[in-house]
Amino acid sequence: MKKENKILVKLNDIFLMNKVIEKTYIKTYEKVSDINIKALLKEKSLERYNFSEILQNEIKKLGADVEESIMSKRRYHFYMRSFSNLLQLEDNIGLLNAVYKIELLCIEKYNELLQEINLSLSLCRLLVKQRDHIQYGLRLIKKELDFVD
Repeated sequence: MKKENKILVKLNDIFLMNKVIEKTYIKTYEKVSDINIKALLKEKSLERYNFSEILQNEIKKLGADVEESIMSKRRYHFYMRSFSNLLQLEDNIGLLNAVYKIELLCIEKYNELLQEINLSLSLCRLLVKQRDHIQYGLRLIKKELDFVD
């Protein structure tokens, strides 16, 4: 029971992380002027929305409801503050770097949960699929950053 609770807490944390990132990407999308970055943010926000929906269903399958912890929310909002500063400076390279760092954080969180023992096979497959999708997106962002430099 304790292991399942630990998994549920981490799964809930990943769900919340995806929701905050989705909202941040949407807000940033509305304010950024570069069409390439706009397209990236729109794609990433939709990706996060879909991930959140799937994760919410997984949490319900475990017999729990999504818990929006104030501390977790604050922690993720802290990461997202950098976006507003970069938007004010119109720093597109900095914005891409910020997206890159957030995506790295996500992969870290997914890997942390994937290391838990007693994950169901279906949840493990789901998390690996989402993590791999994020990693593929990272490669594209990295190419864009290398191209700009």
